[in-house]
Amino acid sequence: MLKSGMERRAGRVLTATAAIALAAALTVGTAHAASHSGAKDGGTLTVGVETDARGFDAVKGGVLGIRAGTVSLAVHDTLLKFNNDTKKFEPNLATSWEEAADHKSWTLKLRKDVKFHDGTAFTAKDVADHFNRILDPANKSRSRSFITAITGVEALDDHTVRFNLAHPWLPLLGNLAAPSMIGLIPSSANVAADKQNREPIGTGPYIFDNWAGGDRITVKKNPNYWNKGVAHVDEIVFRILPDTQARFASLRSGEIDLIWTDRGSSIVEAQKDPKLVTVVRDGKGAAITFINASKPPLDDARVRQAMSHAWNQTAILKVTWKDTRPFAEHPLGTDSKCDAGYRHYDPAKAKALLADYGKPVKINMIHTTTPRGREFGEIYQQLLKQVGIELELIPVDQNTLVKKVFTNDYMVSGWRIGDADDVGPQTFALSYSKSSYNLSRLKQDAMDKVAFAMRTAVDPETREKYHCDLMRMVNDQGNMQYRGGNRYYAFHGTNTHNISIDGLGVVRVSGAWKDQ
Repeated sequence: MLKSGMERRAGRVLTATAAIALAAALTVGTAHAASHSGAKDGGTLTVGVETDARGFDAVKGGVLGIRAGTVSLAVHDTLLKFNNDTKKFEPNLATSWEEAADHKSWTLKLRKDVKFHDGTAFTAKDVADHFNRILDPANKSRSRSFITAITGVEALDDHTVRFNLAHPWLPLLGNLAAPSMIGLIPSSANVAADKQNREPIGTGPYIFDNWAGGDRITVKKNPNYWNKGVAHVDEIVFRILPDTQARFASLRSGEIDLIWTDRGSSIVEAQKDPKLVTVVRDGKGAAITFINASKPPLDDARVRQAMSHAWNQTAILKVTWKDTRPFAEHPLGTDSKCDAGYRHYDPAKAKALLADYGKPVKINMIHTTTPRGREFGEIYQQLLKQVGIELELIPVDQNTLVKKVFTNDYMVSGWRIGDADDVGPQTFALSYSKSSYNLSRLKQDAMDKVAFAMRTAVDPETREKYHCDLMRMVNDQGNMQYRGGNRYYAFHGTNTHNISIDGLGVVRVSGAWKDQ
């Protein structure tokens, strides 16, 4: 039975008194748990990451990936936290939040004891400046498409901020908790000084120290962090090690303490090693392939559908991922009951669709120069060849791939729908014809109507129904294909403790400590 509007609103309100009490309990609990687990302060944590960051500014840095997100989460805080165990939001920089009766605004109270790393006070103006800058179309922020339901953000006083919405929008709180360019709050003064992209300033447990491009990024412990007892190591060094085997070998030798990896062979090998600890998180979203519906012959649905039936997700899961990821029929997560009409591997159907199309199909695909990118491209090339499609492979670096996709200079490309408690903002942006994040360029009125109905639903049940309908349309049209659901892995030695994986697959290292 659906709850009344009043009941739903009551369920989304956390009073200031209760929130502050809960926040205090969380803070004390963190420090208390650390002391009883034998946490020790001091030392250096070295983290091996695959690629360098593009930057940390919400406009100039583009979109945070898992690697840059791991760094940024140590330097910045979010307004809220999402507890993956309880599936509830908890206070962080905000102490309370309340939805308006018409569902078209949210008001948040902020902490009064927080300072940025440069000593300036954290206020509602910093929050408003951050979101309004992303929302300004003139800035062309790549994060804007995810939050266009927000019409503006107001600083009502130094510690009260209001988010105004164009319509009811359930995912707002999830965006305020996400470890992303949207959710991580920077110093507005540092942004105004044009330093945030290369020298980020936040309110987080670690302070940015230096960035040696292509080699390492170093952050130092924040002695004045508002949430006492969280940070333990004196510094964290993020080493950029593109080669998967070199990164894994450095972990085993003790040269580095922690790695994030999605390489199936390394994951299987690491899980068998008694000297390594596995950290794993199942998430929503999926690894995907974009089929650019604006580029002939991919503008014909029969060609896209044929490619969907030629695609063998089971094969890629076994060959590349070594069955370390779940099979995905949609990005709604393994707990979802959605029947999205997935087009399973069926070469005969692919050939029949191509025969009906009646012309030769020659296309190209951009892929990263990483081992993962090359392997995926070669497998896809062979699968398409079996049904009569000729695929040319074009290797590019990660930054070039992102630029080509955003500027519509591609035919086929890999991508990712990131993990989140609600992936609706991403699937809406990917599907809605007027969205700048509609990167497959498929534009259909029927899809727009369902996407907008999903976006504006005021209760979770209705939202889930429309979301499933939207994913069924995507599968039918073949503009996105799935390469496996999101399951994230990090590995560290037994002398390292308190590592977790957050939303979007970002590794939370800010509370880590090491045996001395």
